[in-house]
Amino acid sequence: MSQDIDDAAERLWAFAVAVYEDDAIKSHCLSIQARYGLSISILLGSIWAGANGYGRLGATHLEMAIRRGVEWHREIIEPMRSLRWRLRQQPPPGLEGRTESLRHRLLDEELEAERIEQRLLLEDFPADAPVAEEGEQWRDAAANAACYTRKSCPQPEQPALKSLGVILHSVFPAIAAEDLEREAEAFWRGR
Repeated sequence: MSQDIDDAAERLWAFAVAVYEDDAIKSHCLSIQARYGLSISILLGSIWAGANGYGRLGATHLEMAIRRGVEWHREIIEPMRSLRWRLRQQPPPGLEGRTESLRHRLLDEELEAERIEQRLLLEDFPADAPVAEEGEQWRDAAANAACYTRKSCPQPEQPALKSLGVILHSVFPAIAAEDLEREAEAFWRGR
């Protein structure tokens, strides 16, 4: 089991890095993070899980799957990020270069913390989540993205739907972004 989780965690991380490298996708991810306080690692992990046959999260499944990851994010990643941003905004006078070096090391550690966050998601992802038929996993990915976003934004908002559509379309280019948005919205509204 551990080797399976190790392999899945490596594939998930490679996926998240590849998706996030696209500047347009990164912009949408950061927009969702800033507006709704969501973890991009968990959002991308939820999408990846749906796309890779782990299934579709419902509200109960979501709470089980993200509980430890959310705690980790709040207790470890957010303080690291806050410190890194503070070092960027307020370096001690005359020590800007050393502060910048420290900030980059903190960024590396923050990325490692996000890898751990994704691993927690995979370890806790429920084995009994309903799974879409072959070729329809995009629906599970859209539902998972909506389910996680709905946690911080109970009613679908156009900016969130647009960002989810763009992010999902980067993963499923054969599916129109509008169809992905509609699928996410339908799940969000409980249809």
